[in-house]
Amino acid sequence: MAAAGVRRRRLLPASPVEDSGPARAFALAAFGVACLAITLYGQAFVVPPLAFALALAGHRFSHLQRHRRRPRKLQVLIAGMMFLVLGYFLFDSILGLFGANLPQANLVMLLVAVTSFDLTTRRNLYSSLWMSLALVYLAAVFAWDLQFGLLVVLWLTCLAGFWAASNLRRLGAPRFELPRRPVAIALLAGLLAGGGLFWLLPQPSASPSGPLVISLPSSVQFSGLEQPAIPLVQFATDPSGKSGNVDLRFRGRLGNAIVMYIRTGAPAYWRGLTFDQYRAGTWVVSGSAARRFRTFHAYVDSHDLGNTAQGPQLGDFVQTIRVVRAMPGVIYAAGPVESLYYPATEVREDGFGDFYAPAPHRAGTTYSAVSHLPDYTPSSLRLLTLELPAPADGTYLDPGNLSPRARTLARSYLDGYNPASERFDAVIALARHLQRDYRYTLATPPAPAGIDPVDYFLFDTRYGYCEMFATAAALMLRSQGIPTRLVTGYAPGEYNSTLDQTIVRESDAHAWIEVFFPGHGWVPVDPTPSFPALAATRFPDRWAASGLAHLIPHLALGAPTAALAGLGAAALLPGLLALVAIVALGLLWLRRRPRTARARSPGESELIRLYDRLQRRLGRRRAPPETPNEYLPRGCRR
Repeated sequence: MAAAGVRRRRLLPASPVEDSGPARAFALAAFGVACLAITLYGQAFVVPPLAFALALAGHRFSHLQRHRRRPRKLQVLIAGMMFLVLGYFLFDSILGLFGANLPQANLVMLLVAVTSFDLTTRRNLYSSLWMSLALVYLAAVFAWDLQFGLLVVLWLTCLAGFWAASNLRRLGAPRFELPRRPVAIALLAGLLAGGGLFWLLPQPSASPSGPLVISLPSSVQFSGLEQPAIPLVQFATDPSGKSGNVDLRFRGRLGNAIVMYIRTGAPAYWRGLTFDQYRAGTWVVSGSAARRFRTFHAYVDSHDLGNTAQGPQLGDFVQTIRVVRAMPGVIYAAGPVESLYYPATEVREDGFGDFYAPAPHRAGTTYSAVSHLPDYTPSSLRLLTLELPAPADGTYLDPGNLSPRARTLARSYLDGYNPASERFDAVIALARHLQRDYRYTLATPPAPAGIDPVDYFLFDTRYGYCEMFATAAALMLRSQGIPTRLVTGYAPGEYNSTLDQTIVRESDAHAWIEVFFPGHGWVPVDPTPSFPALAATRFPDRWAASGLAHLIPHLALGAPTAALAGLGAAALLPGLLALVAIVALGLLWLRRRPRTARARSPGESELIRLYDRLQRRLGRRRAPPETPNEYLPRGCRR
């Protein structure tokens, strides 16, 4: 008997049957908010409305049948439907039937819809609420704007409404009605406190252990790439996976359309393709580099790549890239890549460390990468070690058909620096000379026939676009014995530190160079005007207020918060002092409040104490909407 009693006490108490219609309506509304989030941000237009319609019918059925015993046929039917949903999930993950970007969200929505036919107790409804919360979290992966916060607020409102409706029903309230003033004060206080903390406290930046897995891989494999043209690079179909060039005589028009959204802890140069050989105005890939390919599965970790971080490091950071429109299958990421996840059966890496998808990106394709963040500073780059020797490939030292007068100009730019021992100062000096002496413009006429575009840029027009600056810097450095190569991709774009997100547009298409530093590897350098010569990635200002300055254009908040963030640990002091002041004022107000309150008569205090004692003795509190006359007969019946 004792053992049976212990076992009985360990079981969860029975959950009451939920009779409250408003509570059930709030639970259904929370699921509706989750389905709306998946529809808007997951681009799934079939399963969410179907699942919500099914859940609506299920909630009505289970509410009407809540006091009846569940028939065995219904249980068998629900179990069979759940197995069908699991089978659909497997097919959806492989074939992408109705939006393979979020097959797990489709699974959860259908499970909630099926089980809604058997929601009788309060615990069942809470389970449905938590599954809808999981859907909101999955939608947050694809949420790229602040408007998603409205859906979160709606879901929290549904949760609060469910809790209030179910508990007021338990207290015996005659109808669902909340005290308006206390609820309004509580909501306003929570909003002000949360907004103040968000404004004052810096946003954390954690070191990741691996890329974020967004969706299951599809069954796409390499069978030759169909590569349409993208900015700066001209493609031709090639079974090897890469056949392209950068022609300085050709420059396509770049619009302002959005190409990618990138959720990232740090804005960076988004590397795409690398070129090592220049001939007669065109960059191509040398024969030896074009044949070096490695094929990996969808998830490529650091052990597969064998990449070891060179030189001082600031840590690692994650990027989640969402492609907005169809584009070639070049996988853009910050370099150097430590690990990568792409939703396909295979990905491919070339000899430069560039990655390729087996097919062009479709609109909505989302992948993630983890990249090293080297600590590129003038002091660290001036320390040249022999731990990482210079590349043996002589292509990186080939200046092509650079003219003698361009070589002379390069020597004048590097005058006084030894390229072997003072490489950093020599490289930066040349880059800054180009930034200072030449003008950036897209309205550049093509070089006349028989004249190399680099010579035409350096000595005739003296203005050009980023490919001109990068090519001139690469060839001039090569002529002085410094290994250099050309890289194309996208500039950091429009970064928002509040969302940890950058918007990359067509106009951000960019070209820069990478210079080899012994002990550090390939270091990005940008000779184009208005860009930093040392194109090093840095963790940004982590203060939320600095990002909000872009959202409130009439308030000059960016400069003060940026200045505070530049103080390092001392920047925490204003926020801490403000929090201490708020707490002190609150305590002072609470302490003084009884003195300023309305004076009570001696009999009134005694009456209140008697009323509280009566409620404790009866074991039942009066519900807020319940009048004393309604409360007294119920209490006396107990």
